[in-house]
Amino acid sequence: MDLRDLDLTAIAKRYRLTFACENHDRPLVNLVYGIPSDAPWPPAPATVRERWLNFDWRLDQYEAILARTGFLLEGFPSFHCNLGPDILAACMGSELEFAETTSWAVPRVKDWRQEPPLRFHRDSFYWQAMARFLHLSAERGKGRWLTASGDLHANGDGLAALRSPQLLLMDLMDDPEEVHRRLAECHAVFEQVLQAHFDILLPASGGYSTSWCVAAIKGRFATIQNDFSCMVGPDHFREFFLPYVEKESALLDACIYHLDGPGALRHLPLIASVPTVHVIQWVPGEGNKPPAQWPELLQQIQSLGKGLWLFGTPQEQLELMRVLKPEGCLYNVHLKDREEAESFVRAARSIWNQRS
Repeated sequence: MDLRDLDLTAIAKRYRLTFACENHDRPLVNLVYGIPSDAPWPPAPATVRERWLNFDWRLDQYEAILARTGFLLEGFPSFHCNLGPDILAACMGSELEFAETTSWAVPRVKDWRQEPPLRFHRDSFYWQAMARFLHLSAERGKGRWLTASGDLHANGDGLAALRSPQLLLMDLMDDPEEVHRRLAECHAVFEQVLQAHFDILLPASGGYSTSWCVAAIKGRFATIQNDFSCMVGPDHFREFFLPYVEKESALLDACIYHLDGPGALRHLPLIASVPTVHVIQWVPGEGNKPPAQWPELLQQIQSLGKGLWLFGTPQEQLELMRVLKPEGCLYNVHLKDREEAESFVRAARSIWNQRS
């Protein structure tokens, strides 16, 4: 199943309504389920690096997945051109190392005083690779799926990837003016790289965009974050990083903030004070209870006027529907087959009818 089988205009309108917390009748549900298919799986490249950088193979693999996937309610197909969370650092001259399911930048800045101003290396291997990847998915997926932009970790995450988190923490204490200067440079690169993504993707999609936190938006949409923030207190966050939450989200028509780990919760009131952040995705992190077991926190986020991008087992998400208001809630549900998907919809509608 692909976009030719769906009403993308209606789906995107529902997303827009939900980002504005004006979906009073029911929450939004991105429902994905499995369907039988004999479509062949493409043979995998031999090495980890090849499996990341062989873009034809990755899209062949996605087409095999798509042949086995159906969608209900606000579900739709999207492909994430993912080269890992440090692709922005790679666009500033860093090297990436690849593991099976993630990648990371090799810290390269030994001394900020010896580092020239940060800039967008448009001729770098990794930006050229990302641009090829985006073009390829946008063209192959035209009218069939939406292509998500890269996972662009800027601000604190961008500098930590260049310098290392430990040394950046020391910099905040020892050389705060240099950190301010480098954050401004990093943001300028983020703005250029983000625009370069949209320049490729929006013309091919009819103006629609999506992200690794899936949503279908008419206009400029991305997920932003600052995972480094879990290591700093509210005063440092307010001084150094909050201005870039404001600046990054202001570049977008719709924005999700990825809030990662209990250490980041101290910054929630400041993040929620930014009007151009519309939705928050809460990720508790390894070793902590799953998102569905934080109902009081999720209700707090709603009380702060923000939507919620939610994930978990189908049963966990039904339980959340019982305790959360529908306004602003985006549920992401994966079911085994059409029968299970329709059963989930019936159970969800029963909850919505009881709450109305």
